[in-house]
Amino acid sequence: MNPPAFDSIHASQSITFMRALLQSLGYYRDSIRFTTKIDTVAAGNLPTTINFFVSPGRRTRIDSISYNISADSTEQSSRYKQELDTLQKITINSLDEALIKKGDPFSKYTISAERDRLADVYRNNGYLRYSQEEMIVLWDTVGLALIRPTIDPIEQARQLEELRRRRANPTASVEFRLRESPDSTRITRYYVGNVTVFPDLTADTASFTRIDDIVNGYRFISYANLFKNRKLTDYIFLKRGELYRQNKYLRTQNKFSSLGAWRFVNIVQLPRENQDTVDFEIRLTPARKYAFNANLEGSRNQGNLSIAEGNLIGLGITLGLQNRNFARAANQAGTNFRYGTELNATTANLIQTRQITLNHTIQFPRLVPRINWLYNPESDKEVRTIFSLNAGNTDRRRYYNLTTLNTSWGFEKSWRNKLLGIRLPNIEYNFLQRRSLLDTLIDRNASYRYIFNTGFILSSLINFNVASGGENITKLFSSSIEFPLVPVQLRKDFYRFIKLDAEYRQTHTIRRTAFAWRVFGGLGAGMPFNTLDSINRYLPFFRAYYAGGPNSMRAWGVRKLGPGSSIRSFERTEAPDRFGDLKLEANAEYRFFLFSYNGITFNSALFTDIGNVWFLRKNLDFPGGEFRFDKLAKDLAIGLGTGLRLDFGFLKVRFDYAYKVKDPSPENVANQNKLFHNWKLRNGQFQLGIDYPF
Repeated sequence: MNPPAFDSIHASQSITFMRALLQSLGYYRDSIRFTTKIDTVAAGNLPTTINFFVSPGRRTRIDSISYNISADSTEQSSRYKQELDTLQKITINSLDEALIKKGDPFSKYTISAERDRLADVYRNNGYLRYSQEEMIVLWDTVGLALIRPTIDPIEQARQLEELRRRRANPTASVEFRLRESPDSTRITRYYVGNVTVFPDLTADTASFTRIDDIVNGYRFISYANLFKNRKLTDYIFLKRGELYRQNKYLRTQNKFSSLGAWRFVNIVQLPRENQDTVDFEIRLTPARKYAFNANLEGSRNQGNLSIAEGNLIGLGITLGLQNRNFARAANQAGTNFRYGTELNATTANLIQTRQITLNHTIQFPRLVPRINWLYNPESDKEVRTIFSLNAGNTDRRRYYNLTTLNTSWGFEKSWRNKLLGIRLPNIEYNFLQRRSLLDTLIDRNASYRYIFNTGFILSSLINFNVASGGENITKLFSSSIEFPLVPVQLRKDFYRFIKLDAEYRQTHTIRRTAFAWRVFGGLGAGMPFNTLDSINRYLPFFRAYYAGGPNSMRAWGVRKLGPGSSIRSFERTEAPDRFGDLKLEANAEYRFFLFSYNGITFNSALFTDIGNVWFLRKNLDFPGGEFRFDKLAKDLAIGLGTGLRLDFGFLKVRFDYAYKVKDPSPENVANQNKLFHNWKLRNGQFQLGIDYPF
């Protein structure tokens, strides 16, 4: 370390900075001084200690606030009296949203923020050219009326008493007013005039023929005819003849920017000279229509679905093709193909699983189809329509071959910090071919016969998310529900169930540390059509809940916990994987910084996981696996652990190690719920994950 040399000038500058900070927060009667102590005994350089003594005094609070927008009475201002009166009315009507109130601490920051708020209010009410510089803010922290000379002894006594009171409880008066003789264009309300759209503007248009078109009152000038102009009117919030509002201007710009069909969006405002009308030119430069991507993936799977040969290493490749202007309407269409394998070097058969998936999705940035009696031209422009078509095949050696077909039509609507998604309908067909090891499991677990089946689903899914928080805290609440659309049994393999999930997350960040926690609750209930309907007794395996793995109960492998306090062998021919119709889980971890090396940040964490899965109905294959409130404490599993996280900026790799503090479902009943049973380092569970678990 090479500490700087002591200089009293720097200490005095520090006092100046401290005083400026205190005064910006309302402390105007501060006292700051410093002392120094030099260690004359030390050899070489003399260490010097500086002590600052800060006494901020009483904080000044706002005693009165006035908004005198139309108070100017000069000859020039009188010509614009009507506009000034309108500004005054707009100001008064917006005071419910004011950022400062009487009695608040006096702060230059909040006063400046209030001035910015007023500027936004004015620009959202037609004042296109208004800027913050047009308004001045005056404040009085002394009380000018108290220092005016007077010969009246009674008045003098009153002033002295008022001064004494102000010293004990300092106050300030704040006044907002326009500058004297403002520029007429700054206080003119503008209305939307002509809106011209250039949907395919490029640097070189000489070789193209210009095409002019008028659609819904908007003028389109195109050169390459890349877009259907009628579709683009859904993304324009500026309407001829309406009062100019800044938020509609920004919504139009943000909407075009978010679609992905254009790489550059620029909306030029053209106020007409000596008029109260503003024209707009929406200049759009198209992006490349097609984009191709390829990804190589790697993963580690510890005992995944119905596999107990050990830890598997997964390799996969994903190929994707994106169309940014599908059907010439700025729709986003994407096709993705994925081929993956799971390998196990500890067995004679290297390849354990092959998986092939093909997905095609089309996103329409509007409501499709448009139902006229439901259509809202403002809010429905924030709705996305999503069509999805998926096909996949999973081939697990000696267990099963599963072919899945799925299609859905859905809608997403976002507003403020909320997101609502609806899939209506969701159609899914799962064709399962059982193999020898799965047949063996079914022979020993009758309930598996109800869980592993070919099945058809016709349902609707609703998702709702709310994100909130502040500078150092983030919050996320998410929920979903899936329910059947058809009340009658259309075929024997028709699945009918209802499933509800809810999750809440919070992360508190303090400098280089963070405390994060999460709670999750999920419930799914099969709805048999009659007493002979066996496949709806429990949730199907592709909808069932499970616990364990790098993002759940980390002291357990994937599907190695529960259900409840059931005691069964995990041997691959007995009951290697555990499912449930209900899941409760809570996780918390304290994350902290370790060090950085070559651009890589090394972090660590201490964490705990609590939870389990249960069946709703009694399952004779898993005694004690059904949920009951009176044995909830017995059934809850607890894990503790720590980890190392490598942050590469674009990727976080997580190595977690966890130990079972309390295990309600071990293989041996003698080990059930024994705290830290058989504690040894090698008996813990290692997990490899990507990104944070929550």
